[in-house]
Amino acid sequence: MRVPPEHGEPRPMISTRALVIIIAAIGAAALTAAAPRFAIPIGVGVGVVTLLAQIVKD
Repeated sequence: MRVPPEHGEPRPMISTRALVIIIAAIGAAALTAAAPRFAIPIGVGVGVVTLLAQIVKD
């Protein structure tokens, strides 16, 4: 359960879920650049990670 920040406390600039998705996308881009023949499996993997992050959020 999330606790709202107190008045005046700074809020994080990015959520943990968004950070995981961004890191997965950067990793996928690097792997795709290194091995283009694996682009489709990497894309499916990123889609699965994104879907799981969305499920965890709910």
